[in-house]
Amino acid sequence: MKNLGYIPLAITFLTIVASCSKFEEFNTDPDKTANANSQLLATHLILQTASYPRIGKDFLYKDMLSKYISYMEGATSYQYNKIERTDFSSLIRLTNVDKMVSASEGSVYEDSYRALGLFIRAYTFFSLTLSVGDIPYSQAIKAEDGVYNPLYDTQKEVFIGILNELDEANRLFALGRDFPGDPVFGGSTLKWQRSVNNLSLKVLTHLWKKTSDMDMNVVSRFNDIVTRNLLMESNGDNFQLSYSSLENEHYPFFNSSFRKYPIMSTTIVDRMKEFKDYRLFYFAEPSEARMAEGALPTEWGAYTGVDPSDDFSLISAKYSGKEISGINKRYYELEEGEPTFLLSYAEQCFIIAEGIVRGWTDGDAKFFYEEGIRSAMLFTAENTPDEPQFSHGIKITPEIIENYLEGSIVAFEGTLEEQLNKIFQQRYFMGFMQDGWNSFYECRRTGYPELPVNELTNLNPIRSQMPRRWMYPAKELSFNRNRVEEAINRQFSGNDDVNELMWILK
Repeated sequence: MKNLGYIPLAITFLTIVASCSKFEEFNTDPDKTANANSQLLATHLILQTASYPRIGKDFLYKDMLSKYISYMEGATSYQYNKIERTDFSSLIRLTNVDKMVSASEGSVYEDSYRALGLFIRAYTFFSLTLSVGDIPYSQAIKAEDGVYNPLYDTQKEVFIGILNELDEANRLFALGRDFPGDPVFGGSTLKWQRSVNNLSLKVLTHLWKKTSDMDMNVVSRFNDIVTRNLLMESNGDNFQLSYSSLENEHYPFFNSSFRKYPIMSTTIVDRMKEFKDYRLFYFAEPSEARMAEGALPTEWGAYTGVDPSDDFSLISAKYSGKEISGINKRYYELEEGEPTFLLSYAEQCFIIAEGIVRGWTDGDAKFFYEEGIRSAMLFTAENTPDEPQFSHGIKITPEIIENYLEGSIVAFEGTLEEQLNKIFQQRYFMGFMQDGWNSFYECRRTGYPELPVNELTNLNPIRSQMPRRWMYPAKELSFNRNRVEEAINRQFSGNDDVNELMWILK
């Protein structure tokens, strides 16, 4: 996995005009390419897909909504569950997919670039449909064909399309050659196959309420992928970005002027203390107030969270009194931070364990559950410098992990519901400062862990619950109103509201 960060890429499409040579000479940048080939387009597309689009304070919005942290610069909308309109800007990158594929036609890499384009399309549409529901899919990105007002496909149709595109991507990567222009896997079609199938399994988990729908074939698809297809085998297969000391490749929260504002929530701190989960020492700083009272940074009692749903004035008082743990210094003191993943081996293990418990495939659910925990804990340990200041002298070792797995609260036993909740809890731990909005979507999907809601502070219109979706983009209402209103009427009886249930949640 190469260091990537936010590598500035100059991929410029120049229009050649019949003009004087002097104009062309003085207005052509010699440092930019005049021709975009498949390799350059692939690099650009992969980085756009894998890079988290926000840095600094904005990088933490996902962690505020998922209740990992409270944020002390001021009361923020995401901490108090106010989400509004999203945008479809990620669709813009798909305009380069066809260009990448066209430029590769007739080359030995054509199958590989076609497969890559399908993966990027599938991931992009998957992310968008999870946020709102029905979206433009079959007619999306067709302005060059004269389609300026694309229809909205139903979420069911979108999911069928995504799964079919991933099936075809897997087939083409199997036929293709390792290709140039890949900053994540070095062009390895084998590793791309693993990511494709990982994403397919992830998509299918969001259809767990649709197993009776014969058009979806959820159970048979899941079983086929687990038993027949290539899957990730270690953290080395993660679809992730690594960062470095180079100026434009820093971790998104490195050296942030907002470093003093994020503090830990009880939602994760209290559970990690209950589980005796050593990742807490890597995630958080000890409370200054507890340290002043004599607690040591190696002791569980030194770490304190705050209920992120409390009134902001109450949280502020505790913050001013230095009672609450901040996030670990490694998140803002280390230029390289830790890699940020969108698809991981650990999550794949939890997905397979869930599938086995639900009866979607055969296997040893306990093995995959424990392997997911091992991988998640090793990811944290191996991507943190071996310095006491970042682990507070409590190192995660193989022995520590095995002892953790034997603890009564972690051990994989109990009823079906209890086993599922143990899987979901570990997926929640895994998502701290990671994987975009995935933790929010998982809590929405499973209801576990139950995120704190305070009716006195909740900014969601329904004060007793978390919001369930974003509303459609304002630009869609301005430029594609008839189509988006048709989708809103079809799904939500005309009410484009954050509390409406999309198809996968019904």
